[in-house]
Amino acid sequence: MVAMSSSPQPRISVVIASYNHARFVQACLQSVLSQGVADLEVVVTDDGSTDGTPERVLAMADPRIRFHAFAENRGACVALNDAISRSHGRFIAVLNSDDLFLPGKLTRQLAFLESHPEVGAVFGWPTFINEQGDPFHDPAHKDHAVFHAANRPRQQWLRQFFDNGNALCHPTALIRREVYAEVGLYDPRLAQVPDLDQWMRVCTRFEIHVLPERFTAFRIRDQLQNASAARPEVVVRDAWERARILTTYLHLTVADQALVFPEFASQTGTYAEKLARHALNQPYPFYHRFALDAWFDALCDNSPKEGDPAAYARFIAATGSTDLHCIYP
Repeated sequence: MVAMSSSPQPRISVVIASYNHARFVQACLQSVLSQGVADLEVVVTDDGSTDGTPERVLAMADPRIRFHAFAENRGACVALNDAISRSHGRFIAVLNSDDLFLPGKLTRQLAFLESHPEVGAVFGWPTFINEQGDPFHDPAHKDHAVFHAANRPRQQWLRQFFDNGNALCHPTALIRREVYAEVGLYDPRLAQVPDLDQWMRVCTRFEIHVLPERFTAFRIRDQLQNASAARPEVVVRDAWERARILTTYLHLTVADQALVFPEFASQTGTYAEKLARHALNQPYPFYHRFALDAWFDALCDNSPKEGDPAAYARFIAATGSTDLHCIYP
């Protein structure tokens, strides 16, 4: 959880986990410092960079920058959590150290949150730039249009995340401090989908909103250098992580279950079984792994479920028809 400091609170903390972005980090920081927001702090944690990134940050010599460096690489979530834990702002914005805030980003989002107290976090759209900072436009790129999802109640966001994955651009977010205090920080066991995991947890408690404006310049690196780029180890890790984070849905309140999955009301079985069957109907194997594990764990006793003697038979039929290990091509 985020400790609530007794120090005077700035309105906004921009938190940055930097790592080997010496070429970009000063432009990143300048895009924050030039936002024109009074009472701003920039909290940077360097994750063991070896390319001179810390020296570039320190060379900015701006009193609004608070810097800490790890001696060795610990992982992006560890560095980001460190920056959040050292921050004091009432509102927290996240920025990658190779990306940029566009002019007016913080002012526009701050005004929205201050006038909409029911909303826990506000997002926006990114624009894409290349290594040189020039516009990047490729309709075939996986992120080209994914962040233009329409607004909806938090339960429908939860359905979006389950069925279709992420639709929120992390470095466009401005988040109330109490949201982190309530749902916790980023899971350091995750590398590919810690933001999606966070949005799932946020939407179990808070409403969110996407402003249809471009707030952040998201840099697409050459040679698949982005942390989310489709390198083999990323694709493999992503599938494992997605199976794990779906467990959030096993802990929804009964009221949220009814709103996220309204079709379950007419189906047979426990909520866990219905969720598992829904996941088995999705196209990717990580859903199927989650489904069988969740269903198995829900059937944790040794006697037939009261009033449903066929519960175990349905599960065993599913394990025989779901070839998780690709035994048969």
